[in-house]
Amino acid sequence: MVPSWRPCWASPLGCLLVLLACGADEPSGSIVFKLGTVLQETFSAQCPGTIAMHLGHKLATDRLNEGIGHGEGGHVTELFVKDAQGSRHRIFFNYTRYEASCDEGEHSAQVERAIGDGAHFLLGNTHFAFTESAIANNAQRLVHYCCPDTDELFDLDYKYVYGVAGSVKKDTHQALTAMALDGSIRRLFVYYTEDFRYATVTCTAAIEHTTSMLSQLNPDFKIVSVMKYSSQNVTSAANFFDSVVAEEAVRAEADAVVGCDGQDAGIQTAKAFARRKYYLKALFLTWAPLHSGFVSSVGGPEAANHILTVAHWHPIARGLADTFFGTPVEYAAAFEKEHGFQPDQLHAVASATVLSLAWAIQAAFERCTFVKPSMDAASLLFDPNAIECVDSLGAPLPQKPIGYDLVLKSLAAQSVTTFFGKIEFNRFRRNIAARPLIIQVQSGVNQVVLPLEQASKKLIMPVPRPVPPEKTDRIGVLEKDNFIAVVVVVVMSALLLLAAVLLFGMFRRMRRQHANRVKSLLVIPPEHLQIINLPVRLLDGSWESGKAILRNSLVALEPLSEVMLAGTSGDSFNLSKARKIPENALSSFDGGTPSGHGPISRPEASSLDWKNCEPIVDIDMETVNGQDLNHLKRTCSGDLGTAPNLLNMRPSMQGSDVASVGNDGSQHNRFPQPPSRFWKKQNQQSFHGGALSCSQILDLVLRARTLQHPSVVPVTGIVWSLPDLLSDAPVLVTECQELGTLASVMDNQTIELDFVKQLDIAKDLASALAYLHAQDNPQLGPALPNKLCGVLLNKHCRAKLRVPLTALQGSQNVMKTHKQESMLPGMMREADQHELADVCQFGMGVACLFTADRSSTSQTASSNAIGMQQMVEGCALARTQFHELQFTRGPGMAQLLRECCALDARKRPCFTQICKRLEDAELEMIRVAQQAACQHSHSAPQLHLHNKQSADKLLYELFPAKVAEALKNGQFPDPEPYPCVSLFFSDIVGYTDICSKLATQHVMDMLHRLYSRFDDLATERGLFKVETIGDAYMCAGNLRHPQPDTHAALMADFAFGCCAAANEEPVCLSRPDMGFIHIRVGIHAGPVTGAVVGTLNRRFCLFGDCVNVASRMESTSTKDHIQCSAVFQELLQQQWPEAAGTAQPQGERAIKGKGNMKTFFLYPPSKPWACGNLPLDSGHLKGLRLTGRHPGRSSLRDMHDLECVVEGQALV
Repeated sequence: MVPSWRPCWASPLGCLLVLLACGADEPSGSIVFKLGTVLQETFSAQCPGTIAMHLGHKLATDRLNEGIGHGEGGHVTELFVKDAQGSRHRIFFNYTRYEASCDEGEHSAQVERAIGDGAHFLLGNTHFAFTESAIANNAQRLVHYCCPDTDELFDLDYKYVYGVAGSVKKDTHQALTAMALDGSIRRLFVYYTEDFRYATVTCTAAIEHTTSMLSQLNPDFKIVSVMKYSSQNVTSAANFFDSVVAEEAVRAEADAVVGCDGQDAGIQTAKAFARRKYYLKALFLTWAPLHSGFVSSVGGPEAANHILTVAHWHPIARGLADTFFGTPVEYAAAFEKEHGFQPDQLHAVASATVLSLAWAIQAAFERCTFVKPSMDAASLLFDPNAIECVDSLGAPLPQKPIGYDLVLKSLAAQSVTTFFGKIEFNRFRRNIAARPLIIQVQSGVNQVVLPLEQASKKLIMPVPRPVPPEKTDRIGVLEKDNFIAVVVVVVMSALLLLAAVLLFGMFRRMRRQHANRVKSLLVIPPEHLQIINLPVRLLDGSWESGKAILRNSLVALEPLSEVMLAGTSGDSFNLSKARKIPENALSSFDGGTPSGHGPISRPEASSLDWKNCEPIVDIDMETVNGQDLNHLKRTCSGDLGTAPNLLNMRPSMQGSDVASVGNDGSQHNRFPQPPSRFWKKQNQQSFHGGALSCSQILDLVLRARTLQHPSVVPVTGIVWSLPDLLSDAPVLVTECQELGTLASVMDNQTIELDFVKQLDIAKDLASALAYLHAQDNPQLGPALPNKLCGVLLNKHCRAKLRVPLTALQGSQNVMKTHKQESMLPGMMREADQHELADVCQFGMGVACLFTADRSSTSQTASSNAIGMQQMVEGCALARTQFHELQFTRGPGMAQLLRECCALDARKRPCFTQICKRLEDAELEMIRVAQQAACQHSHSAPQLHLHNKQSADKLLYELFPAKVAEALKNGQFPDPEPYPCVSLFFSDIVGYTDICSKLATQHVMDMLHRLYSRFDDLATERGLFKVETIGDAYMCAGNLRHPQPDTHAALMADFAFGCCAAANEEPVCLSRPDMGFIHIRVGIHAGPVTGAVVGTLNRRFCLFGDCVNVASRMESTSTKDHIQCSAVFQELLQQQWPEAAGTAQPQGERAIKGKGNMKTFFLYPPSKPWACGNLPLDSGHLKGLRLTGRHPGRSSLRDMHDLECVVEGQALV
């Protein structure tokens, strides 16, 4: 045992410095901590570096004990343990080294001896790290390792084991990555010794990093040869590193070498390559280039130049420093002053280990109070009564801490920067902040080249091959290099021009392809439509939509009267002509269009009579902008209550003020007249959008198709012209809304819209408009036409808005911002103008909807007689209308509609606020309606009957007739056997992958679109939809309706339609790249039993072996194929021989639970089965054909449309 602790009083200078420090800060005492380490003092090839570790430890402990820092003049730097009350105790270390040979047993015995001698902390020896750590951990003594080569040790997760050095497995990663990224290095040769553990770990990690990571980064960078050897191999061969190592590198034609061995092996390898004059682009060696005599040993700077190595510390590293030793240069100077030579990385990391431990002790007791004024280290570390500590909030700890545990926690949380580098421990107590340095010999001097933040020189790689000087050649008047440069510039210019031409051509081609894709997606040939009834021009010039069948779906046909196709005469509205229409022209239509005037295309402009609108509203121009004036101007005609006829915005032709004419005929100039050109531009843009090209119209239709909202009418496509239509306007194909327009429903006395339906319509409309005006690319123009003529109702009486294409032109074409000189003061943002204009239309339309029991005709006739005194102040609603709303719909709803119809647009709410307020007003509206119902109790029986009929209809949709009747009577239905039914199963191919790529709402939209088409096909054929589970769809024939002789044919025709419908339906409307839906189908026929199971959320289910077989037919089918069983094929042969004739046998397939079964693939025959459209129960059904009668408003489900051919005769 060789103690090396030297207290401060052993040196007079040290005593003087300590006394000066004590006098200045008045420390309470000193605490001496015992440090122990087992290191041999003599050199050993098996245990190298132990002397360097000892010298590094000793330098740090001596300078800490003497309080000598790094500052100018060497001023005193002392470390203290300072408690919470400010009491300071000076830290001293009693450092003791225990001598042991390079033998594991002897080393373990000395470690146990050091612990027995009372060592508080151990400084580890990495050569025996595993046994040493096990002993220290069992004895609960901290062992702090300084050096690398201990990667697997920290995987054991010992509580008392810490390490300052980083992992050696990454020592070569930076250099190898630079080689791979260089591009010119492709063949790598690796050699290493198996005697030296550091060398083995370093090179095996390099091989793994190259094969697993760098080969993917640069596929050409690969290892061509690996050589591993032992000391016996080296001694058995003469000049081993020349005759074996270098020879193997030459044989493998390596252009880079990585060697992991000691100092002598590295020198011999470098000399061998220099002697052979073998050109290497990179040479990486461990250890050897770090020694001061390396350059001279290999033959001078020329032989050693550009050789790479790795170090965990170097004096020339930049960006590192601490408050005790200072920078790496200052530490090297202190070490050289003490020992007479420059330190290496082992000296530095050993000193940093001691400094890390000292700082951990110093920080461990900051929130603790020493019970005794003076104590020794053992009491401080192991006596629980020696200290009292609090937490970060100042509260006493629930249990008295042990000082040793506080030191461990302080060390675990340590994050400091030292002259060696940053120290920060992970959960395995390993320093994860240490980064190795890549050093390169440049001009005979070691320079740090990686990482860049610590580098002092640029990395030079690959080594340039020496080339003899060449004679200067000339080509013509230019030197060769200049001539090549000129040629390169010319060629590159030509290539760039060619690339520009190619890119332009590709751009044109992509635009054409996009246009073709859009055309194929949107443009519908007229021959694909089965016309039921054509659109009809009404007396007011507007159009009533027609109906047709497209791909077995009912669609609506709406002429695009709001736009005009370029190159056609169109039906554009001419404002100047409209002003010249006589007063009684629009009210005396008895068919056709008045002579001298073109057809009126916009419904909102169809009955405009600017001269007859009586101006009776007093408007303050400071609160009304131009957009509102134009909007009010549009609403001055119509028959939605009294509001549309209230305003006259006709500019005065006499002066600068708008003339306001009262009931007495007098004129009042109430506000300034805007410039006449403003009105002209507003009117032209409001009523005449200009001619559009086909591509522009297709863009608008595509935008309309991408609008996905439950209350927006889905757009299917466009037909450029219908042969039998009298107008040449394009026809928009949309989803058919069964009840038609809201206006027609309001005028229909046979359809009752109760307050619940009216509220639902208002909420649907507000929700749709809130969605539309939330669009920002592009912004939408006004989307709500006058008189709510664009609002349609489906069969569930839910409102859907057909968005006019003019609104989709956005801020570029619709309601463009006028020049500054034409804008009124205080004019708001264009997008806000559009939304608030729709808010006014919404308020006036909903107000008329809620008061629709009054005759609109009588209101229109008396509208001109309404005076200023009959209007609600600041609002476009009549007082009588407002009071009726308060009485029948509640004050909240009346106030909301009053604000929507405010003349000052800035006082109107947005649609987001309207949606919320409609929800809030719903309870009040129900309460008011119930009170009104009590006053009209005579209408209760009719309402009850209507509700009962609606409930019965829903019940018969969900269950077969017998089951529905039993449930209506309060009985639990008995199971019912069905002797022979056809069962259909389908699922979507790649559904799981689709769900992983799309958001949930897009998946639900896809399933809704697909299953809606399936439902229509099933309804047309009288089939019963059993259920859908996820992407699976189940349907049955011969179940709801008796179809004993046709159910197989109906099911086959249904399957053909489903496959075609799926292939026409996009997976995602907003992502055309995902293509269309593909399904696989399985069909089987046989007996089943139907029953209602459970008492909650009752469902009608089918049971039996037939269900299982049909499901197996689907699961074993393939993409876009219909697989059926032999039983079903035999039935199909009897009912539809043409389809059975196309069946392709698939042989016998293994069906789970059934063994081998014969299956068939069905294909549509060339002649379709005509009787698949109606669920007729005739026993000898042969087909259907269209009669000569067309009722116009009926669908194909109407029996008047079709006649059935039975045994060659027509049955009407």
